[in-house]
Formats: sequence, structure tokens, C-alpha cells
Amino acid sequence: MDIREKISAANEAAVHCVLDSDPWWVDVQPAGECVEGLHDHMILHSGPPIEYEDMVMLHRRGMVSAMLLEGWAKDEAEAVARIRAGEVKIESALDHNTVGAGTGIITRSVMMNVIEDRTSGRRAATFPAEGPFQGGFCGWGLYSEGIAENLRVMREELFPVLREMLIRRGGLAIKPILAEGMQMGDENHTRQTAADLLFDKQILPDLFAMDLPKEQILKVVRYLVETPRFFHCYGQGASRAALLAAEGTPYATMVTAVCGNGVQFGIKVAGLPGRWFLAPAPMMKGRYTSTHFTQKDQLPWIGDSCVVECAGMGGFAAAASPITCNLRGMTLSESIAQSREMERISISKNPAFPIPNLDFDCLPVGIDIRLVLKTGISPAIHGGMFNYEGGLMGAGMARVPMECFQQAMKAFAAAYPQ
Repeated sequence: MDIREKISAANEAAVHCVLDSDPWWVDVQPAGECVEGLHDHMILHSGPPIEYEDMVMLHRRGMVSAMLLEGWAKDEAEAVARIRAGEVKIESALDHNTVGAGTGIITRSVMMNVIEDRTSGRRAATFPAEGPFQGGFCGWGLYSEGIAENLRVMREELFPVLREMLIRRGGLAIKPILAEGMQMGDENHTRQTAADLLFDKQILPDLFAMDLPKEQILKVVRYLVETPRFFHCYGQGASRAALLAAEGTPYATMVTAVCGNGVQFGIKVAGLPGRWFLAPAPMMKGRYTSTHFTQKDQLPWIGDSCVVECAGMGGFAAAASPITCNLRGMTLSESIAQSREMERISISKNPAFPIPNLDFDCLPVGIDIRLVLKTGISPAIHGGMFNYEGGLMGAGMARVPMECFQQAMKAFAAAYPQ
């Protein structure tokens, strides 16, 4: 078997880790119990690895917030001093079995949703939406008495109820919700409107059937229905669990992670496990929420949520959600064209995701570094545009830097000589 045949067979195996995945929400646990390799005095962040001194302000602030939340420092000055003294270990979330949306700040005490791929047995953990503090500690790296209290309420009042409900029903299948949501206008990165409703339809009857005080149940219900894009974390967890199964597939040129830290952008490749291929983080293009914003207010790409693009959603599913693309000034035909363009750099199509706007053709999946370089087409990734001081300033799109793929291909050629 020559090198091309080996790569083709490996990519078929890697992409089937996504195609055949069967993700279920199975548990809610503290990160210290479900994130592999997450120890005490360790802080995870989004994007490729980066030193504290090189971080953007949002990440540095997140490091301080984590120190205060865990009680490892009494104030910002002590937190910074201990970080600079090397008393805490700082690592990338995507070097563990988790995913860090936004700033992606994760420590042992943070409650996490556990998603299990029942095909491979791999588990991924993702932090849940933070309700009225949507994007608060984990997503924005913010810390205040109110945010700390909200995290306590989630840990002690909301999630014990959800966990009991989840155990009673034997888990919740994620893929059917993703699939139906994308037939109803979601692309499952920027938009989860349909998925939220489908999720609520399954969960609410089980909650109301529980033998608990009415007010206790209603508190959980309000958290579910009042939190926008509640289902986003489940799509990320489902994607991460499937891609974890593909990591380490010899000879595979399929991308298993794309992410940014506001300074650098990085990708990982299935056949080159544990290695990062880096380039400067790109700026997103889209519409700002205020005419007062300009690009000088905007932070380059930060966050791991584009793990969903690696699983064939988000920018690859533009045709499923023209309403999302319209936020970026795109037409229906341009939305369809974007998904068709992504087909040219993808290994396969996902039969679980037939899309009406594609005449029920299925969405592309499995980014191949060879096809990216051959076609000159870089993956399109959707997401929120961050203000460099914090907060969302719009929704937009970026392209993964071509330099990442060039580096990966050179490394692949060295690792697998013909």
C-alpha cells in the first residue's frame, strides 16, 4: 500500500469517528472529576498554549479570576505574583478532553456537562451556559461577587436537579437535536434557536415529573429557558468527543481542532497527535452591534468553539442557516455557496445532516489539510466578535490562516516519509 492509499484509508477511519459518533449528555460533574489531567492549582484557557506575559488582557484577567474563585489568592496583586512565580500551571483546554469557548477559563471546581460518544466511549466535558451571567467566568474570565454567587447556585441548586433528572432518563441523545435543529435554521455555532426549543421539549416534562418543590423546579426551568443559546455547549461537547476518538489515527490528514487565543491561531491534525501548528490569529468580519464599534475595538479570534466546524457545523453549515449568514450581510445563495465551497476541502458528507437549502444534500465534514493546500480554500469559521476589553460586539466569520496548514503538511511529510 503506497502513501496515498494509507492516507485515504486513515482519513476514512478518522472521519467515521465523526460520522458514526453517538453523543449523549450523561452527567454533570466538577471539572476536577471529568477533565482528564486537570489538577489542583491548574488553569485551562482557550486557544493554543501561551505564556501569561504574552496573553491578551481577557486571558490575563481570566487567570486572575480563576485564582480568586478558587481561593488561591486574596486579591489581584497576589494572584499575579503567584502566577508569575509559577505557582499555578497554565495549559490549553484542547490539550485535555474539554473545550474552552471564549476565554475558556476552567478550574477544578467549575461544573461541567459530560458528553459521551457511545460509539467510541470517549468523553468530553464542556462548561455550561452561565445563565444571566452568560459568558461570565468561563467565557469571559470575569469575576465578581455576583458571578461567584451564580456559579455557586449552578453548582449547588441547579445542577443537582438536572443531574438527578438525567440519571433517571438514562442520558440525552445530542445528535438528533443537532440534526433537526439544522433543518430548522440553526448552523449550531452562532445560532441554536431551534436546538434550544427541541432540548426544552425533551427535558421539561422530565423536570416537572420530579418529586421536588415547585419553586425548586421552576428555578431550573427559568435557567433553561431564559438562557440564550443554551444548547451551544452540547454541540461543542459532541464535536469534541467525536474528534477525540479520531486523534492519533496514523497517516490521517484530518483536522481535529482549530482555535485561537487572541494572539495566535492553531490547528491539530489526527495523524500528528499532541502537536500544534500556529499562525497569527485572524480578525473576524461581520456586523457590529453598535455603530460606535470599529475594528480597532475588536480582538483577534479567541476561543475553541470552532471545534464544531471540525465536525461539519458552523461555517460548514452556512446553507442550513441563511438567517445567521444574513447577520454578516450574506444572501441565501452566498450561504449555500459557502457550504458548497467547504465540500471541496472535506473528506466526506454527514448523512445525519441533510439540509433543505441543499436540496437535502448532506453537509461536508472532515477538513483535510491536503485539500486545503491543493484548492487554496481555507475553512470558514463562525463565531462572536469580542471587544478587546471584554463583551460581544457582534457576530462574524473568519478563515483559518493558511500558514497553519502549510506547517502541518511539512510536519506530516517528515513524520510519514514516502
